[in-house]
Amino acid sequence: MRRIGVIGGSFDPIHHGHLLLARFALEQIPLDKVLFIPAADQPLKQGAYAPAEQRWAMVELAVADCADFAASRLELDRPGKSYTVETLRRLHQLHPLAALFFIIGADNIAQLAAWHDLEGILAQCTVVVGARPGEVAGSDPKLLARLHFINTPLLELSSTEIRARRAAGRPIRYMVPEAVEAHILAKGLYAASCS
Repeated sequence: MRRIGVIGGSFDPIHHGHLLLARFALEQIPLDKVLFIPAADQPLKQGAYAPAEQRWAMVELAVADCADFAASRLELDRPGKSYTVETLRRLHQLHPLAALFFIIGADNIAQLAAWHDLEGILAQCTVVVGARPGEVAGSDPKLLARLHFINTPLLELSSTEIRARRAAGRPIRYMVPEAVEAHILAKGLYAASCS
C-alpha cells in the first residue's frame, strides 16, 4: 500500500520550514510521496496576501527538483472553502489503495478542535505532527493520543515573518528556496506597496 503525505496551507509564501517538515515526515513514517496542496480559501484564516496563482507558482518552484514531493491544485480548483475533510475524501477517490498522512506543525494543534469535521479528518488519515508530545503541553491529552508525533528540528520560521520582512524591505534569503525568492522579487510580492 502506498503511503502518501499531505501538507496543506496558504503557503503565502512556502518556506524552508514547510519543506523540512515534509522531508522529516517522509523519512520517519516513511512515506512514498508528499503532496503540497495550497488552499484556495482557508476557513480559519483571513484571505491570502498573494493571489492563488502566485502561491501555486511558488509551491511548484519549491518542490520542482524533489522527486518525493509534488504540488497539487486540488483545493485551488475546487470552489468554496478549503476544508481538509473534503480534500482527504477526494484524495481517497484519486488514490483508493493509498494510506493518507496529513502533516501539520505543532503550532496547528491548538486550532485542531476548531477544524471542520475533525472526527471525519481523523477517520480518513493519520495526522502527523512535527513536534515531540512534550512540546505541546496544555492540549487535550485525548486528542494528542490520536496524533502521530515525529521529531523535527526546531525552526522558528513563519510566512507572516517573511511577509513582514519583505514589507520592511529586508532580505528573505535563506528563509525560502532560491527559486521562490526570485519569484517573489520578480513579481513584487509582499512588498510594502502590496501589503
